Amino acid sequence: MTQAPAKPHRSPMQTVAIARKHTARTALLLAVLAVLALGFAAVGVHEEMFDLDYAVGTLAVGWAPDLAVVAAILGGLAFLAAILVPPRRDRIASLLALALSAGVLAAAGQVRTEVAGHPPIHDVATDWTDPLMFGAKLSAARAGADNRVEAAPRVQAQPQAPNLTGTPIAEVNARTCPGAVPVVVTGSLQAAYDKARAAMVRDGLVLVTENPAGGRIEATAVTRFLKLKGDVLVRIKPEGAGARIDIRSVSRMGIADLGENCRRVTRLRTLMARE
Repeated sequence: MTQAPAKPHRSPMQTVAIARKHTARTALLLAVLAVLALGFAAVGVHEEMFDLDYAVGTLAVGWAPDLAVVAAILGGLAFLAAILVPPRRDRIASLLALALSAGVLAAAGQVRTEVAGHPPIHDVATDWTDPLMFGAKLSAARAGADNRVEAAPRVQAQPQAPNLTGTPIAEVNARTCPGAVPVVVTGSLQAAYDKARAAMVRDGLVLVTENPAGGRIEATAVTRFLKLKGDVLVRIKPEGAGARIDIRSVSRMGIADLGENCRRVTRLRTLMARE
């Protein structure tokens, strides 16, 4: 019977070198996966594969930083071994894993800051005593949207700020969006309508419904990078010797909008006041 050849004896240094090589490659692989998780979050939202909540909560601040932390630990160990144990190889792979992990962790940290800095809502309006409600055309366009448009919406259940669940959106707007107040202008209703329309066009909104006689303009907004859709309603009605312009902006998907609707309403209000 032929006896199997004995395995060559490895020195401790050789064993460490082999382990270092595998550790460095594993670290690099995990770091690349972390980068891909971040990229997939953005692509998935852009292509409407899933909503913003999943992209942020599961991918951007979940899987991606978790993978990056493990990659950073393994990359650090491999780099330390490359410095201390000859032959001093695998340093480039280790450093690359560390650099990619640091970038992912920084990006995830920025996303966490954005999430923590904004209330978990997707609806902002300047008037909740007489709620602005979309007309038939834009309501039909929102038929497949995740977010409903309600007269008196409340904060939905979510992990970001569970203490806010059930709180009226009107209260949250009043506390967190100082720009969500009506625009009062002098002059005729038609002049106010023209100001509102010009501001919406300047902001890049796609006008859907124009009703000068009824004092209503409805439009759709698309964010620049992720291409998230939201809808905007502007209402003009008499106020003293002039007119009052109210604005409502509602995202189509995602419980939290990371402040997008507040920024849009504030921006529109500023433009209308200048026109």
